[in-house]
Order: sequence, then structure tokens, then C-alpha cells
Amino acid sequence: MNSLSDRLNHTLSCLAGFIGWYACFFLVWFLPGYTALYKSGLALSFVTAVILCPFAVLAWKLYSRHYAFLTLGRFTFQDFLLPAFALIVLTYIHGYFAQPEPWLSELPQQTPFVKWATILSISLFAPINEEIIFRGFVLNSSIGWGRYAKTAGIIVTSGLFALIHIQYSAISTFIYLFIFSAILCTVRINNGGLLIPMLLHALNNSWACFVLFNFSAAK
Repeated sequence: MNSLSDRLNHTLSCLAGFIGWYACFFLVWFLPGYTALYKSGLALSFVTAVILCPFAVLAWKLYSRHYAFLTLGRFTFQDFLLPAFALIVLTYIHGYFAQPEPWLSELPQQTPFVKWATILSISLFAPINEEIIFRGFVLNSSIGWGRYAKTAGIIVTSGLFALIHIQYSAISTFIYLFIFSAILCTVRINNGGLLIPMLLHALNNSWACFVLFNFSAAK
């Protein structure tokens, strides 16, 4: 992408992927029966697995027809272990400063079916679609824009990633999400693919679900 028009078209394509994905949050409100789905506790699982994840994968495929900047990449322990350790440390530190999040306290009270649907969506489908959109499209939108483009890309991506999680209310949680995203952005840039960020994200979310449901069950 040597010309300005090529860089601009690429950036707009990346932003279109993010905007389309974000618009899905509002479109689902108009689906018949969504209110009942929300009351049943299955709205999160439905939106994540049935709407957001398929949209992200489809957008990825369409993008890949024109650009070669968004691949799954390959797994190497060298690229995996250090960021995994960094996320463990981040989670440990966040545990000291974390404040209660009301919506999380409601999840363990759901039926077993809703619990498992929630765990599956948070541990599998959310990491897939969020990595495609954030460490994929949003981060890629900075490609070709100069010396500080990568740094700007990490900051913008991490800021949007934190802000998109509007279900949270604590400042400490948003700081955690920003740093979490910055680590995954760095992994994506160094490794070149989405596979390792997806795995790290999935493991992080799986551990969060384990702590949430087991500690709540023990109370």
C-alpha cells in the first residue's frame, strides 16, 4: 500500500468491519422475541455465538479476499509463554484492586443450562470474535500510517476494547481491560497472527469463569 488512496481504502475497510460488528449490538434489539431471550438470561450467549461471531468470521473472510494482513498465524511456545505470564501477573494485580461488578454477581444464580451457555460464549465465542475485530480490524487500521502508527494502533484498539465492555462499571476493570488488550496487541504484532491472541484470550476468560462460578458456588 504505497499510495495514500490505498492506505485510506484499507483503513476504511477495517473501520467498516468494526462499525458493522458494533451495529449488531443495536440490531438485535429489534429481533422478535429478544425481550424474552434477555429475561431468560440467554441474550449474552445468543448475541455472542449467533450474531457477533458469525459476523466477525464473515467479515474476516471478505477482508482476506483483498488484503493479506489478517491471518491465523502459527503457534509457538516462545510467543505464547511470556504474554501468558504477563496476563497471570495482570490478573493477580487486578484481584487486589477489583471492585464488585453487579452483573457478574447475577450469573451464578442462573439455571445450569444458562450457566453453561454463558461459559461457552465467554470462553470460546467471545475470544474468537473480539480478536478478529479488535486485534484484527481495529489494530490493522493503523497499517501504513507512519512511524508511530503501531503505538497509536495499540492505544486506539485498547481504548475501544475497554470502552466496548459497557456492562462493567468499575474504573479498575477498564484499566485492566486496556492493559489486557495492549498485551494481546503486542502479541499480534510480534507473531503476526490471531491464533495466539485467541488462545490467550480464551484461557483468560475460562479462568475468569472458573473463579466466578466456583467461588460463588462456595459461598
